[in-house]
Amino acid sequence: MTFLLPKADAQTQPFWDGCQEGRLMCQRCTACGVVQFTPRASCMHCHSDLLAWEESSRQGTVMSYTRVHRAPTAAFKQKTPYVIAMLDMDEGFRLMANTSAGIQDSIGIGIRVSVGFAPVEGMMLPVVQELA
Repeated sequence: MTFLLPKADAQTQPFWDGCQEGRLMCQRCTACGVVQFTPRASCMHCHSDLLAWEESSRQGTVMSYTRVHRAPTAAFKQKTPYVIAMLDMDEGFRLMANTSAGIQDSIGIGIRVSVGFAPVEGMMLPVVQELA
């Protein structure tokens, strides 16, 4: 079964390249210092286009999560139930990602986690995992 996978473009390519290398990349505005994710052409705070890519520590705190029991498409039916988490990353941005199987039963709001990567149809996608 084929999953709907993200498509890289000029703005997101550095992020996806980082994922392939096991690095979680985010943008920092060099004008005001705000860290942002998802990738954009300009700063979400001051609208400057002076953005630099930097590597995240890949550590954060679970802000929210949901356990999915009803698959949104046929491709996800074999995966249910699965957990999606929203993280407050240490650098100040938020990231939503699926969780690894090892953390699904112990996940909770406020726990510290890290972001790893899992292969899906030739891409490496961010996944929430236990803090190493």
